[in-house]
Parts: sequence; structure tokens; C-alpha cells
Amino acid sequence: MALNEEETRFHLIDPVLRRKGYDDPQRIRMETPAPVEPTGPKGRRSKRGGRTDYLLCVQVGDMPKPLPVAVLEAKRSDADPLKGMEQAKGYADCTRFDVQYVFASNGHLYGEYDKPSGIQSGPSPLEDFPLHPDLCSRYAKDKGINLASPDAALLFQADSPAWSATRYYQDAAIRAAFEKIILERQAGNAPRVLLTLATGAGKTIIATNLLWRMAQAGLLPKPALFLCDRDELREQAYDKLNAAFSSNARIVETKQGKNAAANARIHIATYQTLGIDENGDGSFLTDHYGEDAFSVIIIDECHRSAWGKWSQVLTRNPNAIHIGLTATPRKLKPPKDEKKSKNVEAAMAADNAITAHNVEYFGEPVYEYTLAQAQDDGYLAACEIIKRKADIDSRTFTREEILKAGVRDIKTGKLLTKEDLPKAEYAGKDFDDELFIDLRTPKMCEDLFELLCENGGPEQKVIIFCTRDLHADRVSMQMNNLYAQWCKENGKPRKDNYAFKCTGSGGADKIETMRGSGERAFIACTVDLLEAGVDIERLNAVVFFRYLQSAIKFYQMVGRGTRIHEETQKYKFWLYDYTGVTDLFGTEFITNPSRPGSGGGSDGGSGDEGDDGDHDGPAVPVIGGQKVRVNAQGRFILANRGGIATPIPVDEYRREVITRVLSEAHNLDHFRALWIEKNRRAQLINHLLGDNFSPDAIRNADHMDDFDLFDFFSKYGYHAHALTRPQRGAEYVKANAAWFAAMDSKTAIVLKGLGNQFALGGTDALEKQELWAVPEIAKAGGLKALSLLGKPAQVMQDAKMRLFLI
Repeated sequence: MALNEEETRFHLIDPVLRRKGYDDPQRIRMETPAPVEPTGPKGRRSKRGGRTDYLLCVQVGDMPKPLPVAVLEAKRSDADPLKGMEQAKGYADCTRFDVQYVFASNGHLYGEYDKPSGIQSGPSPLEDFPLHPDLCSRYAKDKGINLASPDAALLFQADSPAWSATRYYQDAAIRAAFEKIILERQAGNAPRVLLTLATGAGKTIIATNLLWRMAQAGLLPKPALFLCDRDELREQAYDKLNAAFSSNARIVETKQGKNAAANARIHIATYQTLGIDENGDGSFLTDHYGEDAFSVIIIDECHRSAWGKWSQVLTRNPNAIHIGLTATPRKLKPPKDEKKSKNVEAAMAADNAITAHNVEYFGEPVYEYTLAQAQDDGYLAACEIIKRKADIDSRTFTREEILKAGVRDIKTGKLLTKEDLPKAEYAGKDFDDELFIDLRTPKMCEDLFELLCENGGPEQKVIIFCTRDLHADRVSMQMNNLYAQWCKENGKPRKDNYAFKCTGSGGADKIETMRGSGERAFIACTVDLLEAGVDIERLNAVVFFRYLQSAIKFYQMVGRGTRIHEETQKYKFWLYDYTGVTDLFGTEFITNPSRPGSGGGSDGGSGDEGDDGDHDGPAVPVIGGQKVRVNAQGRFILANRGGIATPIPVDEYRREVITRVLSEAHNLDHFRALWIEKNRRAQLINHLLGDNFSPDAIRNADHMDDFDLFDFFSKYGYHAHALTRPQRGAEYVKANAAWFAAMDSKTAIVLKGLGNQFALGGTDALEKQELWAVPEIAKAGGLKALSLLGKPAQVMQDAKMRLFLI
């Protein structure tokens, strides 16, 4: 009898690995949680489990921790060991695990993909698997690293006790960084390292363990600096670093005229606390730190801080290791002509743009972990997208049309003149920013509130990204009014601070309440303040009422919703797109260079350090008398396509699911025969899930939750009439009345009970052990009663066939 993967590991692979020198301390079992699916309002963990692999490690002397260099995937004992070992998969696994070699084995034979050479080989007898010393030597040779050197000790250090339960990709990111640091130091270069991981993947924990391991290896002779640009990021970093380093990690600030972090091993600072202003003057930095004061400088969110003149922190420490962390590495747009080329060169040479091109400065990322990978691994929440659009956004208003309507300033009520309107035309991207349409915001808020009610209720945690402070005020007012009306109509008590503005002009004090309480502060209306650095794990939805051109800003904003919150079972977030911003999924993080001499960029890639306070500036006209309708633009499921999170239209997603089903069963009769066989049905579902398709998610998107998957597939695959579970259960009892009448009464009770249980739980309910504990079925004799009609297993198959023939 063939062994499954778990049995193959235990009985066939483990003994060979032990004989080859990979005993327990040197072999790490890598497991991930089950993937997440966008099913229902909050999503769920997939029915399939997470992946389990071996990370094969090499050990040198008495170093604290073995070093993973290969991944081994176990296959069923009767599977082809080369299945799934195509070169593309080898590249993907080598990159994701930061290993050099990928093996696969069915316990008898094994196949191999060698990253350095690009050669795939096998199958070979498992008894010929490389010995531990041989794999160790092979790794050292292929990487060009002398494992006996002092620097190589970096690779074998354990994580800090405070953060020892790291995820596999966090450990892989640290190893990748260390490998580059070692190779650069061997070559006599000052290392520059870029790590790119999706928002919510734990970059601060990576930074903490990276510094901890360096300290343990004796490679922090001088202090390390963790540099960020917002107080929220600084506090978050302090919490993580202090847990590991205790009093040796301190925030840089002035106390009694002195640097409070002066004697610390880890210095945590914002650019502001270092005294670096927009002119590049770094008084605190130059007063308290000499040149080459740091061993390591870690720049958090290095994409967003690229345009300020803070780079003297780096230029004053040229011999330090510089490490950039970001989810969205920035690249400068290539020039189109010679004149622009000179401008780009000047911009790149300017001090304020030293890291504007992250890849140019740090080099290509040594490790990348995408949103799509994190969702597949079950570490970040799934996403469902609903696109809407106000029809008026297709209009363009000329200056003459606006003046003819008798527009007034939205802030003062003053009647405006031609001189007050600087632009000749105002299009959709200008609305609620430079021109307000009086009914546009109320209609969009009404539409959003209805969607919230449909998809989990109005009392969800939501961030709405608005165009400016004025807009955020009006959005929060409309959402509060809609909520008050809903509470009155439904007899519900109103919760405090349902919707609130959170911008540079106020409201940030409510973020902690929003983060921690399930009873207050539900909807934050912001501009840029919550773009990054604010972790709200229970966040259910991200809403875009503003237009964007910057993929960097878009991904950072979307990242607010990606965290999973186990306590409230939030495994999914909704993305409500009213401006077409989700078209930015999959685009590169390329931006225009800053103008030489300027301190900032544009929305095409600027940091946008804070919200527009709306204190000064041109008058903002508001125009009335315009009809506004919000129209549906489609529903999408965010899915993994080639390692990229890609919005798939529900129709296309469904079509791909059905195509796979039809490839397994060409007509309804074949499908029905497959469906009643538990193992064959499970194999079908597992194939769909393995290809990153969730049939439950698409059934939910099609509002067919009352239908069994059998009827969902029958309807879309074979054009059969679909019945709800209660309808099919009732019809089964009714259509088989003669069959029931001809058998023993207790047997009939059991078989009729199948219809009732199907109505409650669908096909799965007929195959769970709990079926036989149902009172009416148990009282009638259960399996014993079925044996009066024949072999119970065959009777059950006959009953299921009758059920699905309705």
C-alpha cells in the first residue's frame, strides 16, 4: 500500500537522513499555517493544511544554530519524485527559502535542482543522497564563503530569546542579508543591502534579530542605528528592539542637554530627532555623533524617506553596513532624452536623492517576500475587491461651466470669480480636491455604507483614504449620519466615535482606540497619516475615495488591511475602490526624480510626509445641481499569479475554476459519479486549492452560499438547474418515497435523515462521523439499520446517487 507524505517522511525519508548525518539538531522541519481564503465577510483558513518541508542544514563546529542550505519536499511513496521539480519551481523555492538546492523524494528515489548551475538531475536512489559534510563543502564552494572565517559566524547565530519563534521567510531574509554582507566584506567593500517584504511580514522583527545575531557574532564594535521617519515607526521599533536588547536599545532624544542614547548599543531615531531639517542641516547628528560612529545603519521604509536631505547620516558613515527595509523599493524613472538624462544624473548626484533609487543605492533586493506569497503561506489576509465609480467622474468641467453655475468657496461661502479658478478644466481626478461636487461625496458614502452592511455589517474597522482634509471632514460627517440613521431604523444603540477624521490636523489620538476596541472608533477618514507605520490588525476594509498615480503609495495603503487578527477571526479584508486605483496592482515602483534643489517629489512617488491641513492655498469651489450615480465596476478576487497579487474578475475566476472541473469530468453523469466518491471529490478540491483557486470563495462571491458545491459546479459547468441545500434535501425525500416505503422503517428513517443533514451541511455532512450521532439517525440504529438493506457503504453510495440525481 502506498504511503502518504507524512508516512513517507516518517518511515522512509527520516531514517536515511539520520544515516546521512542530518540528525535532529541539524534538520529543521518547516511548517506553515493553512492558506487563507476570501470566503465570507472575514475570510477563513483553507481546508487544506499548510506545507511541510525539510530545511536541510549544515553545522560547523559548536556554532549555536545550523544553517539551512537546501529544502527537501516529501512526496507520496508512489509519486514520481521529479513531479513538480521543473526549473521554474526550483528557482522559486530557492529564492523563497534562500537555499541553494531543492530536493524531492518519494522515499525511494530523489530528484534535485541545483541553483548555482541551474541543472536538474535524478531520479537517483535515496541511499545516494549527499552526506552532511559533502553538502556543507558544496555550499561553501558555491557561495564563495569561507565557513571558517570570523564573518561566517554570522550565519550560525540563533535569534534573540525575545523573538525566537521567527517564520521561515524572516530567517531566510536575515541569511540572505548576511551572505551579501560576508561576500562584500571579503571583497573589501562596505556592504549595502536591500530587503523587500510585504507590509505586515514583520520587517522590524527581522531588523531586531539581524542586529542581535550580529552582536552575538561580535560584529557590532560600534553602536547600530535604526532610522525611520515617523514617531509611530520609532515606537514600534523600540518595542521590538527593547524586548531583545533591554536597556541597550534606546531612543535618540535630548535629556538634560545630552543624548539619551549615548551609551546604548542600539540607537533608535527619526530624522527629525537627529535634527535634520529640509535644508539638510543636521545639528543633533553632527553635535552628538562623529563620522563613522555606527557599525550598522538600518533604514526603515527606505522608499518613503528618499527625498529629504537626510542622507548625510549615510555619507557620514561610509564604512558602516547600510541596510534598507521596504515593501515597495523605489526606482527612478529612466530619462527619455539627453536633457532629461542630465537632470536625472544631477538629481541622483544630489544629496537629497542618495536613496531615491533604492536599487541603484543598495543593489537588487537580496530577499523578496511578496503579498501573494504571504497570503498563500497563510501569514497575511486574503483580499476581495469591489470596484465602484461615480458616473460624474467621467465628466470634465471647464472654468466657464463652473463660473456659470455660480460656485462658492467651500470654506467661506464666498462667490468665486475667474481669478479664483487657476485651471481651465477640472476632471474626475480633481474632484473633492480642487473642485467639490456637492452630491458626489454623499452618494459615494451611501454606496459604501450599503456595501458594509451587505458584507459583515456597518460596525467594521475601516480606513477611508480621502483627497484632503476638507474631504475627510465631509466623509466622516456623512458616514456618521448614515450610521445614526441605521441605528435608529434597526433599534441599535449608537457606538461612540463611529467615523472620525484622522489627519495631520487631528484625530490621531483615536487610532489606539480603533486598534484596541471592538466597540468604538470604527471608520478612520484620512489622507496620508495612516499610509504607513500604523498597524491595525483587526482592520476589515480599506477604501479609496481618492485618485492615485503612485504604486508605492497604493501598496503601502493597501498594506494597512493585510494583517490577520486571530482573536476576531479576521483572515480577509475588503478593498473598496471608487477611483480605479486597483489598476496599480502589479505595476513597478518607478517614480520621477526630484527636481534638483527641491526637497520633495510628487504623488508619482513622493513621501508625502503629512496631510494637507487646508489652511492656505487657492479657493476650493463647490458646484451644485449635478446628478450623481454610483455604478458597479466589477468584483474581483486577489489571487497569486506568478508570485504577483493580481485582481481576477469573478467571472474569469469562476471560468478558470469550472475549466478545471470539466477537465476532470466531461459531463454531468461523470461529475456526479466523481462527486459521490469521497476520495475523488477531495482530490478535485485539492487540485483547485493547489492551483490557488477557492471554490468556496467564488460560490460566496456569486451569492450561492445556500447551495452545495455540487450545485454550484453543476450550474456553471453543466448548465444544470441548481437547487439550494434545503431544496435538494427535501426533493430527495419526496422523490424517493416509494424506495423508502419498500424498506424497513428504521432503515427508511436513517436514509430520510440524510436529506435533512444535507440540507443543513451539504455533502460534507454526509461523510462526517458526527452523522451517526444525530438523534433521529442514532435512535433508528444508524449503520446497523443500513445493513438491513445491504452493505452500509454501498447503501450510502446509492443514497447519495439518488440525492444528486434530483
